[in-house]
Amino acid sequence: MEPVILGSGPLGATNPPHVRHSISMSLPTWESVGRWGLREKWMIPLMQTCYPRFAIHKSLQQLKDAIFTRLSIPEQMDCLIFPSADASTRCIEMLTSKHPSEEIQRVVFSLARSTNTEESRWTTLFVIVYPEACARSAMFFWKIFGYGISSRHADYCLSVFPQMSSNAKNPVFQSSASSLCLEEPTQWKNSATTEKQFLKEKIATLVSSDQPGYSPVSSQDVFLFPTGMCAISAVIRALRPSQDVESEAVTYGWPYAETLHCIQECGYTKSTLLSAGSTQELDELESLLAAGRDIHVLFCEVPSNPLLRTPDLLRIHALASKFNFIVVCDETLGSFYNVDVLPYVDVVVTSLTKIFSGLCNVMGGSVVVNPHSSQYATIHSALTRIYEDIYFPLDAITMARNSANFEMRVKQCNSNSLSVASLLTSHPAVLNVNHPSLGPSRHVYDRIRRKNGGYGYLLSIVFHQPKDAVAFYDALDLCKGPSVGTEFSLAIPYSLLAHFSEQDWAEINGVDRHMVRISIGIEQEHELLGRIKKALQHTNQTERITS
Repeated sequence: MEPVILGSGPLGATNPPHVRHSISMSLPTWESVGRWGLREKWMIPLMQTCYPRFAIHKSLQQLKDAIFTRLSIPEQMDCLIFPSADASTRCIEMLTSKHPSEEIQRVVFSLARSTNTEESRWTTLFVIVYPEACARSAMFFWKIFGYGISSRHADYCLSVFPQMSSNAKNPVFQSSASSLCLEEPTQWKNSATTEKQFLKEKIATLVSSDQPGYSPVSSQDVFLFPTGMCAISAVIRALRPSQDVESEAVTYGWPYAETLHCIQECGYTKSTLLSAGSTQELDELESLLAAGRDIHVLFCEVPSNPLLRTPDLLRIHALASKFNFIVVCDETLGSFYNVDVLPYVDVVVTSLTKIFSGLCNVMGGSVVVNPHSSQYATIHSALTRIYEDIYFPLDAITMARNSANFEMRVKQCNSNSLSVASLLTSHPAVLNVNHPSLGPSRHVYDRIRRKNGGYGYLLSIVFHQPKDAVAFYDALDLCKGPSVGTEFSLAIPYSLLAHFSEQDWAEINGVDRHMVRISIGIEQEHELLGRIKKALQHTNQTERITS
């Protein structure tokens, strides 16, 4: 059966349509993306879903409403819900440091009576209650650390909420269950250990190097997390030296927006961004290292989002070996199937939410510690020390099921993205197309590309005229909204979404404010190209031809 090509949906509809746990909502026009950046109140009821770290999913809102009603929380207060005591503690610490005069409270919900350990484990919730003055800081924590409960987890807790009681230091927030606990079997067994082990083994196989002499990665070196940012933030925290030790984290190349913010919030003495990811910046870094500069860890992406530039991992690896620093690589956009990064890095991080899942209906993340790393024992021990399994079983089961077609999905997306990149580069309205197969870093990508690997599923476009970017996006009859790596093509004005309040800063660092990013799906090539050609007809291309 041929994949059906999806069109642009109405404002707020789920991408794809009618999927309860979708993690992308339709933002069909340039203006709608900007208004969503402002969080205009009229839009919020229209949003049938959201990207879970950027806002509050409807299932979570329903659970929050139930908590508000039970505890009679005043309207001028709000709350966030976490599955982990540690995450809730760190949220309190951040809010307290930023708002020392405000009262932040924690309420713990759990089943009042149950002999079912699975029920008890996954119905223990840590609710942080805070005043409106803390709202921006609270959502910042939610966004960059990725520890909030998922929509499936919220649905499950809602189903047993009458049987839950609450406990808090403040007696006002203590409550009893309103009904007896019903002993019913859960929809999973043993916290979905079987499915989680399947995922770890699959990731271990996929990430293992093709190079001679590299033994396969063990599943014991794979750690699963509920989101990609949760995985990244765990690595950032685990690698941070003790507070009394000077430490510098370097980000090489323009990173995903939240990665940089997360590094800056995690207590490193210094955070340095080498935004161009250029040879010149590596030359300068090498000179500084040779002169005695000490860095603790370097973060990079293969390729970077949204500029699709590939760092010279071979040279970075050589510098790391010589000057003794850790290299962490996010290969989400390259994907296990396409690139072989393991020989050159100490840690591989992946957002499984993207192409690994492909169906835009579940979140997940993974961390792989390279068993060949000279710092393996230190890194593995540090990560193990802070790790806790908070990946909700039904999410893990969904992720395992979605990953079945991973290799096929990547191959088709590879092929389609090359065709789309070729079409766009030849169009007179287009100034530049960012894609791993194009530009000065292609030869670097080719060095780490697997034998049967391609160039991935993502590209971004810069038009000669900003008005053409707007016209193209508005006319494009494909799904439009946040996220990437979906089986259906998905577009967004990247800077307007990801850097809404910092577009000037992003542009100074090379991210054009009118850049359109497209995640290419598995649709039939001729249908996909036809829709993009039709959108290009809305650009003022005659100006380019005659100028």
